[in-house]
Amino acid sequence: MLGAGLVSQLVARIVRLPEMVVMIAAGVLIGPAVLGVASNPLGGVGAQLLFNAGVAMILFHGGVGVSLKVISRVAFGLGLLVLPGVIVTAFIVALAVAGVFGVGFAVALMVGAILSATDPAILIPLFDRLNVRPKISQTLISESAFNDPISTVLALALVGTVQSGSFTLSDTFFGFVEEMVIGTAIGLFAGFLLAYLVSTTTRWGIWDEAPGVAILAVVALAYFSNEAVGGSGYLAAFVMGLVVGNMGDLRLGRRLGLGQDEIHARRLESFVAQIAEIATLLIFVTLGINLPFDALSKYFLGGLVVMAVFIFVARPVTVLVSLLPDRRARWSRDELLFLCWSRETGVVPTAVASLLLAQGVKGADIAVSMVALAVFATLLLQATTAAPLARRLGLIEGTPADAG
Repeated sequence: MLGAGLVSQLVARIVRLPEMVVMIAAGVLIGPAVLGVASNPLGGVGAQLLFNAGVAMILFHGGVGVSLKVISRVAFGLGLLVLPGVIVTAFIVALAVAGVFGVGFAVALMVGAILSATDPAILIPLFDRLNVRPKISQTLISESAFNDPISTVLALALVGTVQSGSFTLSDTFFGFVEEMVIGTAIGLFAGFLLAYLVSTTTRWGIWDEAPGVAILAVVALAYFSNEAVGGSGYLAAFVMGLVVGNMGDLRLGRRLGLGQDEIHARRLESFVAQIAEIATLLIFVTLGINLPFDALSKYFLGGLVVMAVFIFVARPVTVLVSLLPDRRARWSRDELLFLCWSRETGVVPTAVASLLLAQGVKGADIAVSMVALAVFATLLLQATTAAPLARRLGLIEGTPADAG
């Protein structure tokens, strides 16, 4: 699987296709559907560990990469994007899923919640190449980092409703709030503990030279502790990354004297990035190996309708509802248009949908099919056209429109 993923990255660069698309194709090739040389069943220990601890590390990496100083400039609109925005996207997609496939609204809303996350693993390298204005790139990257745990918590909160067969808004809401509160609390505690252990400015930073050991241990401990008490391990992992990545900028961090010199900060970021990349690679290859072709063929035509609503209705409505009230950010028409077109689907929705399929949750086959379609549709349609659209709108740093 690692070999197939690494070859996929090389092939993707040669043929100039998004890596995730080629990784899924590689998984199909080496899996039971074609060559049958690799197997990683969704119900197996390997896949479960990958979709739990692996995704937690990806979200931890997303939190480490978010700068609180940068996102404070667009904090109001960003806050609307990552909380009400996720709910708006999930609700609009749910209407389409329920109408097209004739499923109950709880199942449809669960599918919509899974699809509502965007992907920092795709957006970060994309914007590194594009050199789009920092205001836009940081907003999109921060949105993708924040909405991954939010959409995951919402989807998992709906699983109990789906399995019980009765949909009550109050139970879903309180389940969502409970997971958010517990996940945030444990994430903050574990985050400051980890920051203290890897800090180079305190005498207790015993793992400052080898942060990988501390990160893997504390992230795993916090994740499974959350799962045991009913919180969101995914949210806790993201909050931990946010605390560690901004330890010197947080008020409590400054009081505790937390901080890292440049060399150790780069070492920590490098380690986390490598673990996240390996987990991403394995998740997409695993999706290809276990791609449900029967469900895909069954839901394909209806899925195209859902994708049209997803891309051309849900995303624009979410962006406009969330960012138009943010007068302080002064979003221009061209900036809003680019934001409406940028919402690539990737690793976290893939992992969550696959996890629910392995657990036999009702509607999980629809979720996996829609996620697979969304990955292909958003990467092939949106990621490949982002650069020419940004140039056309004058959003590249240094272009004449940038002066305005």
